[in-house]
Amino acid sequence: MKQEHTITNVSQYLELIRENNYYHFIFRGQNEAYGGIQASGFRPYKGGWYTDTFYDIEGMKKEFYNKVIRRLSPDEREHFLAFCQHHGLPTNIVDFTRSPLVALFFACNGKNQPTESGKPNNYAEIYLIDKTRLIDITDLLVKSKNENFFEVLVENVDVQKEILVKIEQLFLENTGEFIHWIKNLIECYENNHLDIYGDRNIDINEDDELDSEETSGQCYSLTDYKDKIKNDGVNSLKELYIYVSSEIEDENITHSDNYYINDLEYGYYCNEAIGAKIYLALLINLLQIFINIKERIDIRLDIYFTYQPPDLFDRITNQKGLFIYQPYLYGVESVYKYGVLNYQSIIPDITVKVENYNNILKELNYLGINLESIYGDFDNIARSIKLNNDLLFPEKVKAKFSTY
Repeated sequence: MKQEHTITNVSQYLELIRENNYYHFIFRGQNEAYGGIQASGFRPYKGGWYTDTFYDIEGMKKEFYNKVIRRLSPDEREHFLAFCQHHGLPTNIVDFTRSPLVALFFACNGKNQPTESGKPNNYAEIYLIDKTRLIDITDLLVKSKNENFFEVLVENVDVQKEILVKIEQLFLENTGEFIHWIKNLIECYENNHLDIYGDRNIDINEDDELDSEETSGQCYSLTDYKDKIKNDGVNSLKELYIYVSSEIEDENITHSDNYYINDLEYGYYCNEAIGAKIYLALLINLLQIFINIKERIDIRLDIYFTYQPPDLFDRITNQKGLFIYQPYLYGVESVYKYGVLNYQSIIPDITVKVENYNNILKELNYLGINLESIYGDFDNIARSIKLNNDLLFPEKVKAKFSTY
């Protein structure tokens, strides 16, 4: 269940983190909600008939690369996605930080400025996401030269093999959660009215379902496994593996070396390995369905992918920054020719609403969290000095002229 809190000062914020043991989270501060957590490249997209456009992320990235390539260092070429983000090009990565105070600064900074809509901000928010649900795909992005990760995952067997190892490790670290994550992935099919074959709005006859269960001992459809694995995860997980293996139509997924399990993996202590293979197979199958039907679909996964480039810029170091990579698929509908953008939703585990943000900025400045420490470049050092001087200048002038 998602949690919400409200804070009005720095000490209250830090006490909230201490009391609730929020030390295993990453943080993002936003002074404007933008309708949720969205990468900058997705914000213009509204998903309607006449608002189907969004930034050509890949096209802009290639154009930018061609214009600046001769001036890039080897590290900047390798991590060109981070370079784009740093210089303000719209991308599909979202800034997060390991520092709660840095996130608080970003939530409060700029609140006196107009929003993109021209309306004043009413509140600021900080979003927290549990670190235990993160998979670092930095190495995979580098190997694929920053190509769209969802497209690479569907097509590249080597990437599938590597991500499978990462998912299995994550499941081993979250033995009490991974069954729930598989259940939620099945719900993603259900919520989008999809079956495992990619058909829409399939209604299941209850009598047929009972007959199927009595004769085969297995569930009739994918969504029937939600309760089975929840109530009897160990045994039902093996049943689900067999079901997925036989029912996913793309045999490149289910009959590859990546997906095959040996006799030892059927043992009780290897459920995480079986679960990881089920999860990856269902995810790739779901992405293939999205590519084929080209309709607006809600992609909600419990796992988030992170991108952690080296400290190419002082800003990454100062902000204790990392990125959540927001993977996406884009296609053009065949009949009416409007664009369809589907990207993974980022749903925070905890939301902290921030009030009294001007005083909080003063408290943060006293603690050394300001434009100078956050950015470190000459322009922001100057801006930081100016802001501090604006606060003190009237008293200085008064004291100066009182001596004459």
